[in-house]
Amino acid sequence: MNLLKYTIYFTLACIFALINLGGFVHNTGSSLACPDWPLCYGQIMPEMVGGVLIEHSHRLLGSLVGFLTICISFLSFRHFGKSSRIFKFSIVSLVMVIIQGILGGLTVIYKLPPEISTAHLGLSMIYFASIIYILHLIKVSTLKEKKYQSKVTWNKSYLKHSRILLFAVYAQMIWGASMRHLGLGSICGTGWSNVFKCFDLTTFKKSYLPNTFDGMFHMGHRYFAYILTALVFYNVYNYFKAFKEESNIPFWNSLKLKVLILPVLVIVQVLLGMFSLATNLGIEPTTLHLGVAALIFITVWKICLEVSWINKNVVFTNQKHDFLFDLFSMSKPRLSGLVIFTAGIGMFLATQTTSSTITMMSAFWAIVFTTLLVAGACTLNCYIERDIDKKMKRTADRPLPANRFNPTVAFLFGLSLCVIAVIGLYFWTNNITVILGLVATGFYVAFYTPIKRFSPHAVFLGAVPGAMPPLMGYTSVTNSIDVLGVILFSVLFFWQIPHFLAISMMYKDDYKEAGFHVFPNTVGNKNTVYRIVTYSLVLLTIALLPYLLHLTRSPVYLIGTLLVGGFSVYLALKGFNKPVYKTWARKFFLSTLIYLPVQLGLMIGILN
Repeated sequence: MNLLKYTIYFTLACIFALINLGGFVHNTGSSLACPDWPLCYGQIMPEMVGGVLIEHSHRLLGSLVGFLTICISFLSFRHFGKSSRIFKFSIVSLVMVIIQGILGGLTVIYKLPPEISTAHLGLSMIYFASIIYILHLIKVSTLKEKKYQSKVTWNKSYLKHSRILLFAVYAQMIWGASMRHLGLGSICGTGWSNVFKCFDLTTFKKSYLPNTFDGMFHMGHRYFAYILTALVFYNVYNYFKAFKEESNIPFWNSLKLKVLILPVLVIVQVLLGMFSLATNLGIEPTTLHLGVAALIFITVWKICLEVSWINKNVVFTNQKHDFLFDLFSMSKPRLSGLVIFTAGIGMFLATQTTSSTITMMSAFWAIVFTTLLVAGACTLNCYIERDIDKKMKRTADRPLPANRFNPTVAFLFGLSLCVIAVIGLYFWTNNITVILGLVATGFYVAFYTPIKRFSPHAVFLGAVPGAMPPLMGYTSVTNSIDVLGVILFSVLFFWQIPHFLAISMMYKDDYKEAGFHVFPNTVGNKNTVYRIVTYSLVLLTIALLPYLLHLTRSPVYLIGTLLVGGFSVYLALKGFNKPVYKTWARKFFLSTLIYLPVQLGLMIGILN
């Protein structure tokens, strides 16, 4: 056991060093110092000087991390067996290492395409988190299986707070990586005079709100950093209200320490961002900026893991819920995050593939009001289904079914969000975007919500509003619907069908108890798997259309789409061989969460 733990600790140190070294490779311009892969100038050990020393050291350290991951898998199997979650996650981590190696090779072969370079960093953080999770599982395995008692006043919303923060930190890292790999790190100028403002290349004036999309993209990263800082301090403030009281429950002191460290890391990170600009993207502050970002992400991830364990295993005498967070939770914030991401992708593609442009303020408000519209529709959905939600285990603790909220307040809140959003879209976007927003809201509230009580085909109605945000982002720029906009809508539409069919298989008993008609309960599990396979194939076909219609000739897009889509179809086909459909459905559901950002990321390859 100790050997396994020491191996994991050493691996974590190597991963952190590898992430920093990767940043150093990029910041020193050494990414193509070795023009071939996996060898360097055809040699395993070339002359280690200059850029070759930096680049090839990164590859060698990556190989060491891969070897250590194999060791972790072997030791996990030896100590816990092949059926343990620890061993299974070690295998998942090993797969990620292999994919990381392939992505690293593709960055060299295709001369640093931004989408692959960004995905390389994004996956490295997920891999980092997976090794941390294995270590967490090992620690948990040493604890007694019992319910701990505590008199601490505990807020059940802490975990949701932390998960939102985790998502925001990861999104900021991907945003920053995209910005650097697209060459936009200095687009607003450098030096102390440009730390807070952007030198607009269209007006040749310094501004907080540049007119170019590239400038907007850069400044958006800065502004989101300030929002993220406020969110961190809000979370820390909430936790310290609980930490006023001492407790002997597991992870308590460890959690307190992480909450203390987090704001310090964030302040350092903001200062490093400023120093990076002030020093003309100096190698040292820019590399440290990435390293501290990784520490912040892992710290928040550890907080999530420990709070999740506490929520499941500790009975608190005094529990409470936040009124504001309950109000916020009815808007389904995870869905709002997806809206922001997909609407942003729609805008980005529109600005880069058409002659249309959009100002930073218009882009910002278009995303804000689109998100508010979805949040309002979700709140109205919670209001309409409050009685049904009481019957399902996974929704019974929502604010309305748990009677923590006045239904009238929820209705007025949801309606107000929708009205404000429509008015805002009217003034900040265009008529097409407003109409699309109204259609999406109407389908979700007036059709999907009531019809799913009577027909499983409601899933197709629900996919319409879910696919609308990226199209709304696209039309907010172009004021028209063209082929690429339709493809973007179709990818989201057909992604949702197998995604929600998998969810309906996971919770078929809950849905039956509540009286919802879903395919697993009306046509059976096997027939539902058949539908998942069919729509996964349709999704793959539609995702290939940009290449087939000559909207892009990027081989990266073609190969990437075939790989990720083909893997999705492969996982769907495995459903026919799984007698335990619920277990398979969960795995397929998780794969859809990975598929979407990867596929949309590949769509940015249309630019190359």
